[in-house]
This record gives sequence, C-alpha cells and structure tokens, in this order.
Amino acid sequence: MSTYYESYIGTSEQERQEMLKDIGKSDIMELFADIPEDLILDNPLDIPGPYSEQDLHRLFAKIAAKSKNSTELVSFLGGGIRQMYIPAAIEELMRRGELYTSYTPYQPEISQGMLQILYEYQSMLAEILAMDVVNASMYDWASALGEAILVMSRLTRQNKVIIAGPVAPNRIAVARSYAESSGQELVLIPGDDGKLPIEKLIQLFKEEIGKSRKDRQYAGIYFEVPSYYGTLPDYPEELINIVHEANGLVTVGVDPISLGVISPPGTYDADFVVGEGQLLGNAPSSGGPLLGILASKYDPKWVRQIPGRLVGATTEIDSKLPGYCITLQTREQHIRREKATSNICTNESITAVNAAIYMAALGKQGYVELSQSLADRAQYLATQLDTIDGITAPVYGPVYAEFVVDFGNIDHEHLEEICIAAGYVPGVRIEGMGCQRLLAVTDLHSKSDLDGFITLIKEVVA
Repeated sequence: MSTYYESYIGTSEQERQEMLKDIGKSDIMELFADIPEDLILDNPLDIPGPYSEQDLHRLFAKIAAKSKNSTELVSFLGGGIRQMYIPAAIEELMRRGELYTSYTPYQPEISQGMLQILYEYQSMLAEILAMDVVNASMYDWASALGEAILVMSRLTRQNKVIIAGPVAPNRIAVARSYAESSGQELVLIPGDDGKLPIEKLIQLFKEEIGKSRKDRQYAGIYFEVPSYYGTLPDYPEELINIVHEANGLVTVGVDPISLGVISPPGTYDADFVVGEGQLLGNAPSSGGPLLGILASKYDPKWVRQIPGRLVGATTEIDSKLPGYCITLQTREQHIRREKATSNICTNESITAVNAAIYMAALGKQGYVELSQSLADRAQYLATQLDTIDGITAPVYGPVYAEFVVDFGNIDHEHLEEICIAAGYVPGVRIEGMGCQRLLAVTDLHSKSDLDGFITLIKEVVA
C-alpha cells in the first residue's frame, strides 16, 4: 500500500503578530471571546515536541503499533457494519478519475458516467429490496432512519413513531435526535424476548382504526428484519395490514445481504426501507464514510418528501442510448434553505459507486450464494458454541448472520482480553445483559477461523 505524506508548514510568532495586526487584534484569545472563561486552560497542554515531520511520523507509527488492525484479527463485530471481503476489481474501478473525483454531484450537468452508475445503483437496490424508488443516498443507516421517521410524520401529520423490537442503540440515539429536534416523539417497544412483539403491536394499532386524524396518535412503526439481535420474526403481513388500516406507515430496516435468502420488505408491503450499504463493497473505515439506504413505494407526494438525490434515465434526441440526469433534488438545504425538509447537505456517492460495482460483479446468483453462505456460517458457529457447557447460542432465534451468545459467568473484560490475545474479537457487548455479546459472521471467516474460536471458548470456560 502506497503512503503519501503531506507537509505541515506552521507560522512563526512574527507572522502571527502581523496577521493579528491586520485584523485589528492584539491577542489571539480575542478571537475566542465567546468561550466561557472556565473552559479555557490556564496552562498549555503538556504536549511533547516540537518535532520535525519525519520524527512526528515515527512517533505516530510507534503509537499506532500499539493497536492491532483488522487484518491481524478474526473479527466477529457486527450490529449493522461488518468487515466483508472486497474484491480488488472494486477499488481498481472506483479509483478511475471520472468516478473518484466526483465526490458530491450537486449539479445536473455532472458526468454521464457518474449519473449512469448511480442510476444502476438505484435500480439494482430497488430490485433487491422489491421497492419502487431508491435514492442516492444517505450518510448511514441511522441517518436514513431519522429521515424516514420525519417523512412518515410529515405524510401522516402525526408526531409519534413506534420503534419496535431490538434496534441498535446508536440508531435509536440518532433517530431520537432527528425526531425530537423536529417536534416528533419516539415510542420504544422492545419486546420481552428479543423478538418483534407482533401481537402487542397489532392490538395497539387496532385501537387506532376508525379514529379521525386528530384523535390518532401514531404516524407509523419501524422495525428491523433481521433485528439488531440477528433474529428473524414471523413475517409481519398481518401487523403491516393493521398499521395501514389505521392510516399509519411502515418502515423496515434491513441487512441488504440477507435479502439473497429471505423475502425483501417490498413483498410484504413495507412503505419505506432503510439499511446500511457498507456491506456492499465498502470498508468499515473506522466509522465512515458509510452508505445509508433509503427506499420507498412510488407515490409522487412521497417521492418529493424523500431527501437525497434521484437519478433518472430518459431518451436522448437522435440517439438510441438513454441519457441520465438528476431527476429530483428539491428538498436540500442548499436549495430551499430554511424551508428544506432535510438538512442533509451531502451524500455518499463514492460509496454508492462501490456498491454498484460490487452488486454488478456478484450478479444475481453470486448474491444469493453469498447470502446463503453467511446464514450457513452463522448456523454452524451458533450450533457449535451451544454445545459448550455454560454457553447459550443463539439466545434468541431463528437468526441470519448475527446472533446473541450468552457466555454465562465469564466477565466481559476477561473474555475480551483472552480472545484478543489469541487473535479474535468476540463481537459487541450487549449492555445490561450479563456477558451476552452479539457475534457476526462474514465471508472472510473460514471454517478454520470458526473452529479456532470455538476451541478457544472451550478453553476459556473449562
């Protein structure tokens, strides 16, 4: 991997004084007059240096060496973001100049190449999700959920949205920030057994049927298939029918890879779909950039409420080839300013490019085989872990590629210390549930990786 270094050129004290003089200031702290005095340090931080660029790089390399990167460990981290195998062809194609430099295509006159690949991205995801409209795109799954909640509230003119079943804490936190800042309210109904509480939700929305708009409470409902715990609920057609009968809307969160083997949400009448496109050919990248998926049924009023951009195809004059253009981008703050229905002011085009290349490279059959292989790995790992005395796996079921394991009386810190020392990351902690952890499998896990982890856990509990 090539490494590039950028030079850092500081300013001298004389240059700083000259700049302050030019702006009519005598001290640099005058530029920070709005900061409360109790937040200002009395003494400078004890930072070593100064260092030359070469010495600074050597110091940072030494600090970085204290951590292990993901290629040195077998990671079972999941919860919406997983480290999948990324074929070399994806990076090679993505780094072509006409794609790599088109970071955020705001203008309708951007290149036909970028427009076409975004159109193909939308089209392939629409087929996978069984939905009519897919935008390109949101920051991540959490922001897509926040935007979907606002869309449901605007369309129904109701200010309460139910989040049901196990949902990632970070997604709930972001959704709450979106909702509460816009006068909406989130109602959490997690379920008692880690599953979607379908019967309870059906009864709740039955009580809404027949009420006038001013007497109804809920704009709609959000749940995930698979859930944050990896569980697959009974197909929720009856719940969705009741929600619709009560004039509510339904948003479903999905793992897009799972849709190679389980029914896509469009087939059971979901109104909106959100999810994380990082799994489609994008690296986890220490938190970003990610790729938020937002899809919808087709309704002109609904489409105009969706943030982001929609790329469309049309017929060019005197040509048999289609032409591509930005069909709709009317809601953004850079156009409507304070009247905008969303404050998203960028998108994730380069990650959408990766996803389009990834899906095209896999093809329909490859997509199904990848999806099935993850389900098989999860089933194998869960089954083998469950045979170990004191271990329960999965705690909730049935599951797809992620599942919760109860490690019994083992301490979280002890488990992490032993596993990481042996080259494994034992998933994500489930807080407040003893030593329960969410494990995720990917196509990077070989059978020997899984067997090695199983053997290690046997030694830990022995």
